[in-house]
Amino acid sequence: MNTRIFLILILFVASVLRVYSIDTNPPSLSWDEVSIGYNAYSILLTGKDEHGRSFPLDTFTAYGDYKPPVPVYLTVPFVAIFGLNELAVRLPSAVSGILSVLLSYVIVLHLFVKHKNKKTLALVTAFLLAVSPWHINLSRAGFEANIAVMFVLSGVYLLLCSRERMKLLLVAWIPFVLAIYTFNSSRYFVPILAVGFLLFFRLPSRKNIRFMIGGWVIAAMLMLPIIGHLTSPEALLRFKEVNIFTDLEIVLTANDRMKLDGNAWWSNIFHNRRVGYALSYATHFLDHFQPWFLFIKGDGNPKFSIQDVGQLYSVEAPFLLMGLYWLFSTDPRLASFLLFWIIASVVPAAVARETPHALRIENSLPVWQIFTAFGVLYFLRQFTRRTIVRVLVIGIGLAMAGNITYYVHNYYNHYPREFSGEWQYGYKQAFEKIKTIEDRYDKVVISDTIGRPYMYFLFYRKIDPRIFWNDRTSAFDDAGFYNATRYSKYYFVRDETTVFEQNTLYIVHPKEAYKYSHTIDTVRKLNGEPALVIMDSL
Repeated sequence: MNTRIFLILILFVASVLRVYSIDTNPPSLSWDEVSIGYNAYSILLTGKDEHGRSFPLDTFTAYGDYKPPVPVYLTVPFVAIFGLNELAVRLPSAVSGILSVLLSYVIVLHLFVKHKNKKTLALVTAFLLAVSPWHINLSRAGFEANIAVMFVLSGVYLLLCSRERMKLLLVAWIPFVLAIYTFNSSRYFVPILAVGFLLFFRLPSRKNIRFMIGGWVIAAMLMLPIIGHLTSPEALLRFKEVNIFTDLEIVLTANDRMKLDGNAWWSNIFHNRRVGYALSYATHFLDHFQPWFLFIKGDGNPKFSIQDVGQLYSVEAPFLLMGLYWLFSTDPRLASFLLFWIIASVVPAAVARETPHALRIENSLPVWQIFTAFGVLYFLRQFTRRTIVRVLVIGIGLAMAGNITYYVHNYYNHYPREFSGEWQYGYKQAFEKIKTIEDRYDKVVISDTIGRPYMYFLFYRKIDPRIFWNDRTSAFDDAGFYNATRYSKYYFVRDETTVFEQNTLYIVHPKEAYKYSHTIDTVRKLNGEPALVIMDSL
């Protein structure tokens, strides 16, 4: 009974931390969030995406970045209930985050089925994930990765349960397939994790192997709609944009060094570009294990971290190391599988130029918390006197409470003000300000200084997709990305191409404001700095 009460309290804490003021913090929707939201809105109204494709199953073209379909479809019912707004777009991720906390609890129970303190270990793991700055940050915005984690954990849970109920193998692979349809990195992580599970855990008997084969067949059939996209040139667009293997600097450096060595045979070996790429990959891989990333500053992108708290709390560091050591000492097979889980999440993320990257390795959660929880419990087991144990529990609790309080205070009181600009803050406010005056002008010109203004306009004005399709100017650029440059009398342009015209209302970057003679209003970020200036020719 006490276990249930504690679990309910943990889930309550997880819910509050993920849902409270979710519509205003983060302070604005990112361009990916408005794209997911508007495409869900378009599906709801018309059964088609923003490009007029009927119920896409493989991908949503969106900005030409080809978004996975599941997050869009999951958003549809929330838009139907709450309308097209911040709450509807972010709730799928928040709910997924809460479910992930629950799934972490039941997964630990199954992983440590023979451990006498498995319930306590499961509760501590769930609590650590519930209050994790890493998981909270990513649960409070419409990140596809956070939804994918929930599907991965669902798949792991079903596979663990299938050891006792073999028929579950028929459906256990379905959540993994859904993860592939949810987030790009999961398309590489999921097969690696699945192979690892088969290597580290007992395979079904010959009598029950039919259930596993049947599950694979079902999974393969569910994969059919997306296979064509995964092998298409469009699918390679994003990969080519971000991966280290298209970095010509490594090739140029190798050529220069071989030239300086007189193109000697041994130089062609030492300075081979393949060696350069291998070293680059190793560097990017190890970036994800740096202490400043994990425990001090977190991801350098403010969307994934508040910048003065690590992806994990600093108080967790010693217990994470102890947990790794003691779990390998007591159950090396299980420890190896959990470490493999982390490595499997980092392997595809290390290919990208931007590392470490908290979003792309979110699939490693909640393994960090499992090791940490094991470290805490095993540390306390080293002491036999109850008085000492109680003092240590209080000390650890106070240290953890201090870390959590510092993070929560900064997240709610300082983070929105300091980083509103990182969340494309300004378009919503600008569109509100011009509502009462835009009818006076023949044209409204909106610069893309913040990014993707057409989508923000469609989202916040709730433009019917059918009207948009019939009155727009849009095209794919040479790099394959999509932009709408006009809808009705609204023009979406680059600052440097903005040309002054009479009877035109402008929403421009402050640096461009000198071109225009009359300032109507200024949209400011939450820290007071100007984000956009509203101007005309009067």
